[in-house]
Amino acid sequence: MAVKMDLVDARTAQRLLSWLVDFLPVLVLSAIFLPMIGSRMVNSLDAPQIMGEIAGTYILYGVLALAYTVFLWWWEAAAGKSLGNVLLGLRTATVSGERPGWGKTIIRRLLIAVAGIVPILGPVLMVISNQFDANGKKQGWHDKAAGTLVLDIKAGRDPLTTGGTGGPGSFAPEQQYAPGRRFVGEPEEVPGKPSGVIDSVPGAVRATAPEALKASRPRPASQPKPEAKIVEVASSKSGGDPDADLGHTQIRSQSPDALHLLFDDSRCLDLAGSILIGRNPSYAEGDAGVHLAAVVDPERTVSKTHLLIEPGVGSVWVTDRDSGNGSSIVDEDGNVRELVPGKPEQAMIGHTVYFGDRYFQVERP
Repeated sequence: MAVKMDLVDARTAQRLLSWLVDFLPVLVLSAIFLPMIGSRMVNSLDAPQIMGEIAGTYILYGVLALAYTVFLWWWEAAAGKSLGNVLLGLRTATVSGERPGWGKTIIRRLLIAVAGIVPILGPVLMVISNQFDANGKKQGWHDKAAGTLVLDIKAGRDPLTTGGTGGPGSFAPEQQYAPGRRFVGEPEEVPGKPSGVIDSVPGAVRATAPEALKASRPRPASQPKPEAKIVEVASSKSGGDPDADLGHTQIRSQSPDALHLLFDDSRCLDLAGSILIGRNPSYAEGDAGVHLAAVVDPERTVSKTHLLIEPGVGSVWVTDRDSGNGSSIVDEDGNVRELVPGKPEQAMIGHTVYFGDRYFQVERP
C-alpha cells in the first residue's frame, strides 16, 4: 500500500452528504416528538389540563436536540470529526492542519444555521459553496470565514495526525534549555581536540526514499537542502567537563548483528549502543552510557534532543524525547506510525525514521 502524503480537498457531494448525516439525528427527534406534540395540542382544545404535558414534551425535545448539537460541535472542535465526517472519511481542520477548536467550529456551524433563514436552500447552498472557490483550497463561504478546510482522508493524508498541512516536518516552538551550557555541534572547537565531525564514511551509499515520502518534506525552492553532519561523543559518567569527552566517531568493526543508521545525506552511523540524536543533544537523568549524535539542521526543524535510539534484536527502539516537531516511523509498505513522546517504538530493518526534516533508514551492513 503506497503511503498517502498529499492533502485532498473533500468533494462537494461528500460535504453535502456529511452535513445531511450530521442533521439526521435532529430529523429523527423531530419525527418522534413533533407529531406527539401536535396531537396533544389538538387534544388540549378539549382538555386544557394537558398543556403541562405539552410543555414538558417541548422541553425534552429541546434538551435532546441541544445536547446532540453541543456534542457534535465539541467533536468537530476537538478532533475535526462529526458523524458525517467519520462515515465519509472527512476531517475538518484549520488552514495550518490543526484541530479547529471551539471558535472556528462555532463560526462555521452558526453560518450554516443562519443560512437556514431560507429554508433548505440556504443551508444547502452554504454547504456546497466550495464549488465557487477559486483559491485552490475548495473552501466554502463558512470555511473562509472560520479559516478551515474539509479534507478527504481516505484519498489523502490526515493532517491532524501527521503534523499539519506541512507534514511531519511542520514547525513548532523551539524547546528551551538552560543557558551557558555548551552542546555538541556548536561551532566552537576545543583547543587541541579534533572536531569529531564525520565528513565522509567509506562505502556509504545514499539512502533512497520513495517519492511519496520525499513529498512529505517539501522545501522552499530557493533554499537548497542543508547537509546534515553527524558527530558522536562518548558519554561522560563522571559528570565532569563535557568538553573533555569530545572525540571522533569510531567506525567499529561490523558484527553479524550490527545495524547501521543510514541518513538522508548518505552519512552512516554504526549502532553499537544507545544514541541520543538532535541538533545539540544533551543528557537527561538516566542517560549514563548513552552516546550523542548531533545533526546540523539550519532550518531548526530538529529539536536539540530529538530521539533516543536503542539497539534491539534485528531492530532498533526509537523514543521521541518530547520533540517540538514530532517523529514518525514509516515501514516498507508506507504505513506511518506517529511516535508518542516517551514511548519506545520498534523500527525494523528497512524502516525509515523521520525527525523534523531529517530521516534515516535502519539497515544491516
